[in-house]
Amino acid sequence: MLVPREYGGLGASIETFADVVVELGRACASTAMVVVMHHSQYVMLVDHGADAQKQFFLPPIARGEQLVASATTEPEVGGNSAFCVSARRIEGDSIRLTAVKPVVTSANHADWVYCTTRTSADAAGDELSMVIMPGLNHSDDVTPFGQWDCVGMRATASSGLRFDDCLVPRWHQIGPDNSAHVRRSSMSIVARIGFAAVWQGIADSAFAATLAHVKAKEHEFIRRDRDSGTIRSELRTLAESETTRRQLAEMRVRLLASNELLRSAARLVDNRRGPIIAGAPAGDVQERIWAARVACGQSAIEVTRQGLRLCGVTALRAGKLPLERHMRDALTSQVMAPSEDATKQLLGEQLASDGA
Repeated sequence: MLVPREYGGLGASIETFADVVVELGRACASTAMVVVMHHSQYVMLVDHGADAQKQFFLPPIARGEQLVASATTEPEVGGNSAFCVSARRIEGDSIRLTAVKPVVTSANHADWVYCTTRTSADAAGDELSMVIMPGLNHSDDVTPFGQWDCVGMRATASSGLRFDDCLVPRWHQIGPDNSAHVRRSSMSIVARIGFAAVWQGIADSAFAATLAHVKAKEHEFIRRDRDSGTIRSELRTLAESETTRRQLAEMRVRLLASNELLRSAARLVDNRRGPIIAGAPAGDVQERIWAARVACGQSAIEVTRQGLRLCGVTALRAGKLPLERHMRDALTSQVMAPSEDATKQLLGEQLASDGA
């Protein structure tokens, strides 16, 4: 979607990207997340790549022939994607990398893996370069480890990869040695908008499934008439309950609020994307994106939680309703890097420093 038309892509807007991800997220959050991780990585080439890099990497991506994976976190720093322990080594026109990346979406299927790593062994943990490394099937120096067996996002196949003295041409580096602006103005924006869209899709689907269930599900009440003593039977749908209607209203309000915040963030990015890529300040854009990321994650959890309460045990039975799977997937919003807590910290730090 985000590959420019001159390289065979659709040249879509960030708002269109968000729309597609929400739709995918309604059906399968794992599928949506694979799409988000793929797009958030190659968009760095779209925004900051050299002409030769674009000509080499983008057309196969646009044709659907190559899948890109993201390798930003390392065991020593947890889910903080802004720091690394590994460090690249420059050898003439080549780069060597030894690194352990424990969570790589589509690890066993990706053609290329976009890795963050320290610019050198003497660099600080947040002085990072972005290097395009080969996938598992394209180098003997890349090996898999671990098994992806998590509570949520089970189909993303996000197991680990080891890069053992892996060699690539130096032109596989994206942007300057210090890739902070490359990541901040491209990968981070698309990833956070994408994450928010995935969770919004979960919330949308959870609400739709809940509404359909409570409108169709009937409970039978067999009562004895106080005056005549006769027995009468009465059928009521769950939707006829005042408690159900109040909770449906609460779910809908939360859903609409997070959706509007996501849309406004995507539109703001589209309106400001060019200047941001060129280096213009993006504080207000980041604020909106961070807020959308938090709001949509909370919406996914809270809307699904209320749906589970309304639908009862039926919602926990595999294959009956999607709510059980949605809840597992929605919980990833708490921990996916940067976690919800880390995102709030970033937003609060910016608000405090701006004097807001």
